[in-house]
Amino acid sequence: MTEFAYPQRIAGLRARFDLEAEKLRGIDALIVSHMENVRYLTGFSGSNGLVVLTKNKALFYTDGRYGTQAAREVPGFERIVLPAGSILLIAAGEWLRDNHGTGIDYIGFEADHIPYSAYLTLEQTLDPDNRAQQAVFARSGDVEAIRAIKDASEIAKIQAACQLADACFEHLCGFIKPGMTEAQVAWELESYFRTHGAQKLSFDPIVGSGPNAALIHGRAGERMLGSSGGPEFVLMDFGCVLNGYCSDITRTVVIGGEPTEKMRHIYDSVLAAQLAALAAIKPGVEGKSVDTLAREMLKNAGYSEMPHGLGHGLGRVVHDLPLPTFSPKATVTLAEGMVATVEPGVYIEGLGGVRIEDDVLVTSTGCQRLTVSSKELRVVGN
Repeated sequence: MTEFAYPQRIAGLRARFDLEAEKLRGIDALIVSHMENVRYLTGFSGSNGLVVLTKNKALFYTDGRYGTQAAREVPGFERIVLPAGSILLIAAGEWLRDNHGTGIDYIGFEADHIPYSAYLTLEQTLDPDNRAQQAVFARSGDVEAIRAIKDASEIAKIQAACQLADACFEHLCGFIKPGMTEAQVAWELESYFRTHGAQKLSFDPIVGSGPNAALIHGRAGERMLGSSGGPEFVLMDFGCVLNGYCSDITRTVVIGGEPTEKMRHIYDSVLAAQLAALAAIKPGVEGKSVDTLAREMLKNAGYSEMPHGLGHGLGRVVHDLPLPTFSPKATVTLAEGMVATVEPGVYIEGLGGVRIEDDVLVTSTGCQRLTVSSKELRVVGN
């Protein structure tokens, strides 16, 4: 059998089999069914796959649509290609049942990703005669704990996606003009990503102008930029997927004239909170404390409670592990190799809002910005 595409990930997951902390018990095998986790372990890019990992075997299940693709993308695994319409979980359960005599007694499953009905199917498949020869146990966070620490290849891919997001922002600053709609700006940024190599957007982009900039997760609509007749904020939150990894950036600019003193105060307060948060990030620091720092700075500047967390993990998906990273309820202790967003914001109904977001890598001594676009308050559209 050839070497795994990601041997360290497989070894790291097997090392967790004996973990009995956090109300977990040791296991002899783990069924990985969540597709993002399957892709992370195998490199498979299809839409239907499942992994069974024991202490000495690695099986990959898929259906007939992906036989050739799996042979190319999933080295190191014993590949089982099933007829179309087969239920992968049942096939995996049958193999585990048939191999009970080889020391596979305790089987873990991804409790956060398997519905109760699927759990019952697995339990019945393993023990159809109610002899309790094998037992299944809910597991949580096994693959996610490994995914939270990005390896060098993942960091390089995230960095490339961030560079494309930076380039897109610079393009937008030259593109935006008064009279354009928010939807036109959103389409332009999507077109830019698509024509510069991105597979897709990380999420539906947010483009909010004037009072719409106060809508934290507002979607681009038909409002025309600069239609208030004076200077107004334009908040743009967007990112792309490049080589399977995401970027996520927010920048707020001004259109329709020079910003007012109040607008500058809002912007400067958000930027100061973000810079302080970035300076506080390093291994061993609790994510909650970084969130508290930024939150308190905004409150001391005279603004109401920030209505969202300061940031989230970033990787194969836009809200990746660790999650949440920076929030009042975060339990994460930062570690080298984590990648996350840092995005404080102030939102004032009727006026607009400011959010400034960067993607950062936790390094051995602090953090490295992966999105490096200027955060100077820019007036565009002149």
